[in-house]
Amino acid sequence: MTKKTNSIIRIASGPSPTQKGAQNASSDGLAPVTSAMSAAADLMPFDPKELYGVLHFRLHTALEAKKRSSWVGGRCYNRFTGQSAEYIPLSGTHLVQAFSAAGIEAPDFIVPRGQYELRLDYAQKAYDALKAKIDA
Repeated sequence: MTKKTNSIIRIASGPSPTQKGAQNASSDGLAPVTSAMSAAADLMPFDPKELYGVLHFRLHTALEAKKRSSWVGGRCYNRFTGQSAEYIPLSGTHLVQAFSAAGIEAPDFIVPRGQYELRLDYAQKAYDALKAKIDA
């Protein structure tokens, strides 16, 4: 029997590189200020300590979701809140930074405005590498 493996990255949402230019031109001028600020925050790279903090929080949240997933009520809670026990959400910019921190070359299809989910074991690799860099 073979073990089923989940993909390293899941695409939650995001433009493809070819759609990106037209979409930005047509929607950026109409976006509400709060939405534009949120999008801008996702495009700004973090410094290593900030990325470490984000990964720490997201890994903790995913591990709590994993604990809850052992019973029906916890699985319902996870589903309603959108928390995953196997992946953490990251913007394209931050996903590329996480891959870089882990010493992995990011795939070409990742775009800064995209929203992705990174499998926990790879998020943990990035977290551990950042921890070692910050502690050094």
